[in-house]
Amino acid sequence: MSNARPTRSVLSVLAASLILAGSVLAGPEDQFTKYPVGVSIGGTEVGGIVDSGGTTTLSYEDAKKLGLLDADGDPVNPPAGSQRLGGTGGGSVDCHKFSKVKIKVQPKNADGTNNGPAKEVEVTVFVPKKPADQTGADDAAKERKTKSVVTKLGANVAGATIDGSKLDLKDKSTSDPAKNERGTGWIAANVQGEKKAPAKEDDNFEDDAIQETSLPAGAFFNGFPAQAFLNTAPITGVAQPLALQMGIVPVGQAVLDFESWSVLFLGGWTNQVPDADLAVPMQWGYAMIQLPTDDGGFIDVEPVRTFILPMGFVEDPQLAIVGGNGLIPADHNGWLDNAADRYNVSANGAGCAADFDGDGLVNTRDVLAFLNAWTAHDPRADINGDGAVNTQDVLAFLNLWTAGC
Repeated sequence: MSNARPTRSVLSVLAASLILAGSVLAGPEDQFTKYPVGVSIGGTEVGGIVDSGGTTTLSYEDAKKLGLLDADGDPVNPPAGSQRLGGTGGGSVDCHKFSKVKIKVQPKNADGTNNGPAKEVEVTVFVPKKPADQTGADDAAKERKTKSVVTKLGANVAGATIDGSKLDLKDKSTSDPAKNERGTGWIAANVQGEKKAPAKEDDNFEDDAIQETSLPAGAFFNGFPAQAFLNTAPITGVAQPLALQMGIVPVGQAVLDFESWSVLFLGGWTNQVPDADLAVPMQWGYAMIQLPTDDGGFIDVEPVRTFILPMGFVEDPQLAIVGGNGLIPADHNGWLDNAADRYNVSANGAGCAADFDGDGLVNTRDVLAFLNAWTAHDPRADINGDGAVNTQDVLAFLNLWTAGC
C-alpha cells in the first residue's frame, strides 16, 4: 500500500477509466453493506446489522419477540426513560430507553450461519414507541416512524470489548467483482491492525440521542479531503454540492432501500422519514476513497460506489459518510476500538490464529487445516511457540478456535 496520496488529476483519469470499464471493475460495488449479526435476549434470537456510527436499537416487532414490549407494544418492565432518536424536529422517533440490557451478540457468516460463539454484553438499547405514542400528521405518518427503527448494533457494541474480544467485520471477494461476501466474527481485543485510522466516537444524548463516529483526520474522495463520518452499516454517500467538488460523476441510479434510509434517518443525516413502501431512486458514481492512517499512509478502498445525496434529502451540503463498502478493502477485516479511538484494518486471518486457513472465517475447515499441518509437523502448527509440534499445540489451537477471532 503506497503512502503517497494520488493527485486529483491521476484520480480523474482513473475514475474515467472506471466508468468506461463498466462491469469489469475490480472492487466491490454493492451499496447496501450490511454486516450480519444475531441479537438474543433470554434465548430468543433475531437478526440484525452492525452500525458503528450509531446507537443500538431494536425494531418494534423484534422488541416484542425479545420480550421488551408486550403484544400491544407497551414495555413489559418500566424503561429507564423516554428519548427522541434520530432526525430533528418533526422527523424524530420517540423511543423507550432501556438501560443495562443484557444481549448476546452472535456473529454470522455471509450465508447466515453462526461464526463463533455468542458473547454477552450489557448496553443501553432504544426501542420505538407504538404508533399511537408518536407525533405525526396522521396515523400513517406515526406508523412510519415506529417502523423506521431497525435492529442494529451501534457503537456501544461495535466498539466495545466483550469477553476479551472485539466484533470483527470481514470482507471477502467473490467470483462476481460487483459483490463481496460480508460477515462478522470475533477478534482478540489486543490484536493490532496492520493499518489504524483515527476514529472518534461522539455521544450526544442531549437532543436526539445521535451517536456518531467521525474520522477526525478526515477522508479523501477522489483525492479531495473531506470531514467524514464512519458508518459500517449500509451506505457511503456525499451531499450533492460536495459530489460536484469531488468530481463524482453520476453513472447510474439505484434505489435507496428501507434499512439504508433508516440508518441515515436515525443518524440524523436526513429528516425524511423512511417509508418501506416508497422507493427512493438516487444517482450514484464512483469514488476512490482513502482513510489517513497513524503511520502517514492510507487505507485504500477503491472503487467505491457512492450515493449522491440530493439537496432536500440532506440539509448539510458538506455531508460525507464513509460506509462499509468504503472502509474495508476486499479480503480484509476491520474492527473499531473506541477505547483507543482507532479503526483497525488487517488482511483476513492476520492476527487470528484460529482462522488457520486464512479465509476470514473460523469454522471446522480451520480445524482440519490445522490437523493436517500438525500431522505433517508443519512449523505453523507450533501454536504455543515452544519450538515443538505436539499435543500441547492441539489443545492450544482448540482453545483459540473455541474463542474465535
